[in-house]
Amino acid sequence: MSAFKVLQLIIFSSVIGSWQVEANASSLFISSRSNSRTSCLKRKNTADDDDEKTWSFNNKSLTQRIAEVQASESVFVSGLQRRVDKIVKADELDAAMSLKDENNNIIVDMPVVTMDALLPNQRLTGSTTDPTFCNLLRSLGLGGSFVMTSINNRQRRIRRFGVVAKIEFLDVDDDNESESFSLSPTSVTFDILGTRRCEIIGKSELMKQRIGRWRRSYDPDGEESRLGWGPESFVNKADAKTSFDVTDTTENSRSDTQWSNCRISIIDDEEEDEHSSETFEKATQINKLIDHWLILASDQTTYDNVDVVARTRRKTGQPGITVNASVLLKRVQHELGSRPPPERPTLLALWGAALLNPLPPLGVATELRGAVLEADGALMKLSILERGLLKSIDNLDGTRPLNM
Repeated sequence: MSAFKVLQLIIFSSVIGSWQVEANASSLFISSRSNSRTSCLKRKNTADDDDEKTWSFNNKSLTQRIAEVQASESVFVSGLQRRVDKIVKADELDAAMSLKDENNNIIVDMPVVTMDALLPNQRLTGSTTDPTFCNLLRSLGLGGSFVMTSINNRQRRIRRFGVVAKIEFLDVDDDNESESFSLSPTSVTFDILGTRRCEIIGKSELMKQRIGRWRRSYDPDGEESRLGWGPESFVNKADAKTSFDVTDTTENSRSDTQWSNCRISIIDDEEEDEHSSETFEKATQINKLIDHWLILASDQTTYDNVDVVARTRRKTGQPGITVNASVLLKRVQHELGSRPPPERPTLLALWGAALLNPLPPLGVATELRGAVLEADGALMKLSILERGLLKSIDNLDGTRPLNM
């Protein structure tokens, strides 16, 4: 056989798939690497010279192979298209969170999950085997967002204020259009970043919305808390934002595994700032307290004092903690960005609360994040941070152990 005919066959085989050319004295076959598909091309035996031998196509096999390739490519392309669609949708939501309406408000719709009081620029990294949460993360996809809020333990109700949580990393691909649990991943590793502060809007009093929350009642066996979707009561707020087209989403005919959206108002940090002398003075004083707290909390010898309360202590009543406090706090400061100046009191209060309650936790301060999020105004936010700083400093210098 001439080199030209072999070249023609190789080119032909590259068109119909990643096939190998196999030849012997009587016939030549083009087959898949797995040798599982039927030959599409066969050389006829003739009395002519090799260069003049003729070739016949197995049209049925060739048609079948082309269909297989098209089906395989279709699955790949459709899966890729779904990923692109989710990224485009996430970008559109990000853009919408910067556009104010005629009433100077930024209103968007997204799912709400009661988890932890995440703050802007805080990063929550972890993994989950909860089937509903796995399905939510897979459905939203990389770049998707949801609202993360927390429980006000005093009122035993859900806080109206939370943070938009953006999915920055996800170790699962959405290759199937179905939302069926049977096709959901059994475990998902994620990286979630807090971005914009927000308020879940609705009635000022007795507001209920259909949101996600971990409850034992959502576990079919009743053995452990699982994420489920249902109506939850929110903290009352006299001046809660309302809209004529916002109603409580208490309708719960859908399955508790199916998530739904709530109406969300994005908060403008600059508009909330109070430019009073009292606020500026308190912010200036808090800056000094933060400096003092950082010196104590970053010093590993601080934790040699067994009276210092730290949830990361190796063993109760023994010196030392399980983390390198200096490395942790430097990394947290890098993630949070530069410390806001006293002229930006709201941002300073949020930054300071995220420092005292870092992720992963250091465990040397009381939980401030939820209270700071729902405090009304910059001065009140600073006051909560100040009390938390003073208590934590007293704990770290051994003056008064923290009551956790």
